[in-house]
Amino acid sequence: MVARTAPVHAQLAHQLVQTDRVLEVWRVGAGAPAGVQWRMTVFWPRQKARCPVLLSPDGCWPHVVGHDAASTALRQGVALAWFDRTELAFDNDTGQCEGPFYEQCRPSKSGSLAVWAWGIQCCVDALEKMAHDRLSGVATIGHSRGGKAALLATALDPRIAAVIAHNSGTGGAASLSTQAPGAESLAQLAQQFPHWLGAAMQDAAERERIVAMDLPRLMLSQIAPRGLCLLQARDDLWANPAGTRRMADLLRPHWQGTAQDPQRSRRLQWHERTGGHAMTLADWQRAAQFVREVLG
Repeated sequence: MVARTAPVHAQLAHQLVQTDRVLEVWRVGAGAPAGVQWRMTVFWPRQKARCPVLLSPDGCWPHVVGHDAASTALRQGVALAWFDRTELAFDNDTGQCEGPFYEQCRPSKSGSLAVWAWGIQCCVDALEKMAHDRLSGVATIGHSRGGKAALLATALDPRIAAVIAHNSGTGGAASLSTQAPGAESLAQLAQQFPHWLGAAMQDAAERERIVAMDLPRLMLSQIAPRGLCLLQARDDLWANPAGTRRMADLLRPHWQGTAQDPQRSRRLQWHERTGGHAMTLADWQRAAQFVREVLG
């Protein structure tokens, strides 16, 4: 859903600033010494065995990710890490691409979603370099706009073994071929959040082309045969649950099991619950179970 992704800097600088072996706080950095830096929090299970890490960019939303979500993941033997994506690119009402990333990388045509996806990739790099002895794999998870960023990062980065997108809607897991009543359109998304998608999405002809080819479907097909879990709430009409269900159906051929990989079909899952947009602990439970199933 973006014209191009944020550039990956050659210089990466990661630092562990606090640890008690269960809770760690890291400083993740990219670019020159005065480049973009942000904090990542990691909760590890108490056992010393290697475990998967579930990484969220939604640290700016304490109602989405925090200690309760961490406890839910830890009970499944899954570590939970999160960072605040707005430390890289702001998510404000100006509609402008603003924040530390843009101050360091002028001029940039990347929308905020691409920058947040790049932040996920940098955090994966930090986890692989600094926690390789504790890590069995990395999955990423995101809610709403965070889900859009998580899907993009996973499509672009084969190091990410699985992704869980919760109510990610248009520009995320909803197929543009199914515009259900009450669902957000691509034009509405581009108008309300122009900084998410970049300048190219302000072109009506470009949006029509993207809808015609159902670009999100092409993007998500790049994740196969890795793990893809689409979580949706039935009453969240704006996030187009019908479009998300349609996306899961369209993607199934890419996850069809083979003699060499009979479990491949289990790595694509779609789940719908009653209720609205908010991410619940039941959603976190489902996500942690999926990570355990896919990454072991």
